[in-house]
Amino acid sequence: MKISLIIPVYNAEKTLPATLESIRAQRFRDFEVIFSEDAGTDGSATLLEAFCADIGLPCKLLRAEKNGGAAAARNRALDVAEGEYLAFADADDLMDPGMLELAAAAVDASDQPVDIVGWDWSLGLNQDARYMRQADYATPSEALRNMTGGTMRWNLWIFLVRRELIGQNGIQFIPGADIGEDMQFMLRAFLHAGNVVQLHESFYRYNAVNSASISKQFSPEKRAQIEVNFQEVERSFAGSDFLREYPNALTDLKLFLKRPLLISTDRHDYETWYAWFPEVNGRARQRGSLPAHTWMLQRMASRRCWLGVKLYYLLIHKFVYGIMYR
Repeated sequence: MKISLIIPVYNAEKTLPATLESIRAQRFRDFEVIFSEDAGTDGSATLLEAFCADIGLPCKLLRAEKNGGAAAARNRALDVAEGEYLAFADADDLMDPGMLELAAAAVDASDQPVDIVGWDWSLGLNQDARYMRQADYATPSEALRNMTGGTMRWNLWIFLVRRELIGQNGIQFIPGADIGEDMQFMLRAFLHAGNVVQLHESFYRYNAVNSASISKQFSPEKRAQIEVNFQEVERSFAGSDFLREYPNALTDLKLFLKRPLLISTDRHDYETWYAWFPEVNGRARQRGSLPAHTWMLQRMASRRCWLGVKLYYLLIHKFVYGIMYR
């Protein structure tokens, strides 16, 4: 079996039908589907049972006795996965019909074993969704530099990962640490990877609907989960060749993790930015490889120039991006 497609599910009854249809539409057929249902209270399990009975592909439905979160749900799926490669999706997103086919073709076309295949994605579920191009990389080190520097996403659903790479290096998700779990998983995967392949095509549509405020997204509890995942990254990278070559990489990663707190008009979010990982605030004044406007934003924040931060949000995100992506 070539691929195991892993999908955690929790109370996704409204969005799940469209996701299931995008699985059914996959042109590639040498894969199994593993649903890890996390003790939801809606009709998701019924939909999954009907889908598994009808899909005509290997399909595993794992049922948790009590809700444990996405990280624990994905671990349960990893434990039973049989595919040579792992792919991931969420229960409210859509996959292009060629996603698994073209990712598998990239593996087969390589003249050496491939550990990771990555691709681009789209923000939004409709045909007019915004295309999101990943930063270029040809080696694991280049990908890691992009991710720690904030120019490349690490979301699970834009990668195909060799299962043996994960098993040999003990890479799993941390139960209870559901925020930032894909960060630590993919950073550690790239740390141990050999040959990697990048495809500049959008294979995945991410559901952009999110009404939660920055303050709720970065509540103390959620920041604590991010910190747990960061500590695992820090432990794994200690003494690595990558850190010897890029000693400021994890400092830059901390800046990137807290940057969304500045995309706000709330003074409380700004103060949270300043107080969270305060040891890296000085680094925010150095441009490095950041775009000029992002560097200016972080530099203002490091000096607690909150009026400038607010004006940045209103000018760049509300006005400029509002015109570009309306």
